[in-house]
Amino acid sequence: MQNKMDFIPAVSKNMNRLFKDGKEESLLDQVAIESPLEIYVKYGPFENRKLKKLAVIMRSPGDDIALAVGFLFTAGIIHTQSDLLPEQKSTPFQKIQLIALSYHFIPIFPKEDRIFIVNAACGVCGAPDAEILAGNMPYPKWGKHKMIHRDVIFNSLERTKINQPLFNKTGGSHAVCWFSIEGNLIYVGEDIGRHNALDKVIGHAVLTQNNPKMDGFVFFSGRAGFEMLQKAARAGIEVVAAIGAPTTFAIEIAEENEITLIGFTKQNAFNIYSCKDRIQ
Repeated sequence: MQNKMDFIPAVSKNMNRLFKDGKEESLLDQVAIESPLEIYVKYGPFENRKLKKLAVIMRSPGDDIALAVGFLFTAGIIHTQSDLLPEQKSTPFQKIQLIALSYHFIPIFPKEDRIFIVNAACGVCGAPDAEILAGNMPYPKWGKHKMIHRDVIFNSLERTKINQPLFNKTGGSHAVCWFSIEGNLIYVGEDIGRHNALDKVIGHAVLTQNNPKMDGFVFFSGRAGFEMLQKAARAGIEVVAAIGAPTTFAIEIAEENEITLIGFTKQNAFNIYSCKDRIQ
């Protein structure tokens, strides 16, 4: 099942000059849109609701509810679908996304009264110390490991390339694909920020499953940095594959949380950095 996003056009047409083979010509180019999204939460009992601004995220417009829910989940502010009211509303071309929390749920916000600033390049910026940068949240441990055949990983490379409409138009985005163990595509998140793309996928899982654990595996169109592995660990993802390289910190997080981490994925080869026995 592929995603049907609350889609907002994330492409802008731009007239520029093309220099090629010693010639110059006009070119109508398609450029990925980058714009801010302010995330607010409404929380508290029915008779005493409060509003709090939590983050400003530079992102590709579209799928904003999933992005906001995924961000709140991976930040440790919400934990399950029941922490949210059943219906969340999205407005086309909006710059603000409001997430309504359940009346019974009492969120725990960061100790510092600050707003998360999330850019497309490196994720959350301005973290006050190394402990917060490292995640500072308990990751869940999930039951028995499931096996994935290596051919499923190989096939996911081409499936990911096909399911990147924004990248295929602009060359300026990342994709995260969520696959079942058998290799069936469940959901695609695409964004100028790779961490945003993963939050969109995780947010979809939280919105559609009572248990946010994501069975199967996820495939990254870029590299596997530490922030991506933190988010994967938070969502109970057991296998992460990437086209690009991992970092040392990403490998460390994968080992600590029993995640199989795969990098440099090609059509006939990949490297496994942790929990190698999960791939057959």
